[in-house]
Amino acid sequence: MKKMDIICIGAALVDMIATIERFPLEDDEVFVSDLEMMSGGAAANTAAACGKLGLKCAFIGKLGNNDVFGRKIIDDFKKANVNTNHIKYSEFNATGSAYVALNQHDKDRRIFAHSGAADYLSESDIKEEELRLSRLIYLSSLKNISPFVKAAKIGKKYRIPVILNPGMLIIDQGFDRIKNLLRNLDILILSKREYLTLLKVSPEEISERIFVQKSKVLFHFGITILIITMGNKGALLLHHNKAYNIPSIEVENIADTTGAGDAFSAGFIYEYLQVKDNRPSKLQKCVAVGNFVAGKCIQRLGARNGIPSQQEIELFKEELNNKI
Repeated sequence: MKKMDIICIGAALVDMIATIERFPLEDDEVFVSDLEMMSGGAAANTAAACGKLGLKCAFIGKLGNNDVFGRKIIDDFKKANVNTNHIKYSEFNATGSAYVALNQHDKDRRIFAHSGAADYLSESDIKEEELRLSRLIYLSSLKNISPFVKAAKIGKKYRIPVILNPGMLIIDQGFDRIKNLLRNLDILILSKREYLTLLKVSPEEISERIFVQKSKVLFHFGITILIITMGNKGALLLHHNKAYNIPSIEVENIADTTGAGDAFSAGFIYEYLQVKDNRPSKLQKCVAVGNFVAGKCIQRLGARNGIPSQQEIELFKEELNNKI
């Protein structure tokens, strides 16, 4: 069995992206100026980005058995050099899909997701022999967390770092429900909204001091690195009760923010696997690379089209080093 840099576990869906001039009112209809079908799903987006960045990446998730959407997902994974050998298939549920309405003026979006087969990934689908040779395990955005808990425990057993980027499907289940998952993680990546919801922090309370104080409960579970993505304000790294703000890159034209968080994770993972160093200076550089990949992603329509090349990242890192 081949050794992988990273195994991504979660949902793979097909996104139907409708570009519109405005969102409909009640009992209303709007014209769709452009309609595109793209492979999506949070963990799948991160896997595809990691593959494009030259990492040896595999994906574990559940698709419908040989349906049209599933075949597209497999084809797109192969184009991105993602190993599909460990994907599971359902005889009873079709491959999931998401319907995205994107306002072409302010780039605001509304997403309606049908997980389909993806949400039926089970504990029995997570095989120790498939995970134990990976250098890193990445979990993202699946309502059914039982396979995540099993994967994270396997990571602990073999001392493989485990990252969770949960999404609201997990966060909305509440702190008590996901405790068993949190205590088996090494790195937690949250959006600002996810963080505020999980720890019941009001937007008015936000400050670095509050972030440090409220995050202690997460570090108590054994999480060593916490990252909060803050949109155009960059990202906040919390490590050993200290907070470090890493700014976003300048972006002139935002085309679509879909998949920005998934792209951030891929950039962070790319650099983290190179340095494997938990010193704050090294981690800040990992976050900066995550910000760079996310910033490039949102300049193109879709979650995967704007992912930069490995060469672009290395040039960005050279510029970063020159500024330090």
